[in-house]
Amino acid sequence: MTETTRPKYPMGKVSRRFFENVIARHLGVKRADVTVGPANGVDVGVVSLPDGRAMISTTDPIYIVPQYGWERAAWFAFHILASDLTTSGVAPQYITLDWNLPMDIEDDQIETMLRVIDRECKKYGASIVTGHTGRYEGCTYPMVGGATFLAIAPKDGWVTANMARPGNHLLVTKTAALEATAILSNTFPDLVERRLGSETTKRARALFESMSTVDDALAAASVGVRKDGVWAMHDATEGGVRNAVWEMAQASGIGVDVDLTSVHLDPAVVEVSKVFGMDPLDAISEGTLLIAVDPDAVPDVIARLEKKEILAKDIGRFTKKGQACRDRGKDLQPADRDPFWVAFSRAFSGEIS
Repeated sequence: MTETTRPKYPMGKVSRRFFENVIARHLGVKRADVTVGPANGVDVGVVSLPDGRAMISTTDPIYIVPQYGWERAAWFAFHILASDLTTSGVAPQYITLDWNLPMDIEDDQIETMLRVIDRECKKYGASIVTGHTGRYEGCTYPMVGGATFLAIAPKDGWVTANMARPGNHLLVTKTAALEATAILSNTFPDLVERRLGSETTKRARALFESMSTVDDALAAASVGVRKDGVWAMHDATEGGVRNAVWEMAQASGIGVDVDLTSVHLDPAVVEVSKVFGMDPLDAISEGTLLIAVDPDAVPDVIARLEKKEILAKDIGRFTKKGQACRDRGKDLQPADRDPFWVAFSRAFSGEIS
């Protein structure tokens, strides 16, 4: 990619500065019943209902990559949204879907995706309540519309990423750079196999089926939320684990003291990250969940995750208000840009071969 063709702005989410200076200043009327609104590092919004319960919601693009196969692509599209919603500790209940599809998609391909979404909805107890489906000029993969997932939670029966408390331990599930590794190895399998061989490529591509924190979050929350053990959860998406740790601390208004060398790195993640020049701690990691847990509840949360065959590592604890974010005693600062997007662009343009 030459300088003349390089986009003016980087791919991916807008910067934290743009969010704070622009988006956060244009949010409509300030309503007293909006308990949790848009914020950096917070995966859901929360509206208080008149009966004391809460309505939890999250919105994201419908993200479809046909190269993954229609079934796998639809599974991932569902779980991107469901993963954010379930960081509240509550499973999705109501779903709206807006499909803005390319002109060349076949009816049977649409049906396959809807069948998979239907299957996942039934698995977690969700109903599709409204939506829109159509083909339009100018619509292209992977962003083919948008969706909103909602749930009604009991009073105090939910959490958000900004509710971590001093003294909470911080657990991290699975591996860092899970999504970056899975996406790159499935999008550029020949490149990865040429550099790393068939066995590592197979392992890296198989991580695709782990790109969801739905079961992680529901298993953790099964011990109970707030005073019963789990105080906050966050999906390590854009910016990876390092950014997710920083976001949780910043959103909660407290410090954190962690050892990021304790975060599990799958061997395939290590190798793929080398090929694409990524620090795995900074790379997008849908499927990796951060959980703030009371010290006494840590063994129970880890045991419930292990019962679901989900690895969890205790990497440190949150500290008091006004204290710094630290990794092994040094200031913890997220990268300015997720290395996944750079790696993807370089591989797509042939700069990595």
